[in-house]
Amino acid sequence: MPHNMTVTVEDPLWEEMQKHKDIRWSAVMKGAAEEKIKALAVLERLTKKTKLSEKEIEKLAVKLGKEITKRG
Repeated sequence: MPHNMTVTVEDPLWEEMQKHKDIRWSAVMKGAAEEKIKALAVLERLTKKTKLSEKEIEKLAVKLGKEITKRG
């Protein structure tokens, strides 16, 4: 069952988005959410098997998020 979500964006971002009306921004947001969920699943699997501290895990999560963003 599909669910709706409202996203608030600041004016500068909104103005840039308006320049590209041909883009389905809801699809972009959905894709970003799907990528984040995949990254979190990987991180969860890694943290179950590691002896890293919580702080080290958080650093890894940030790095992983940046790497995924670079690929997209």
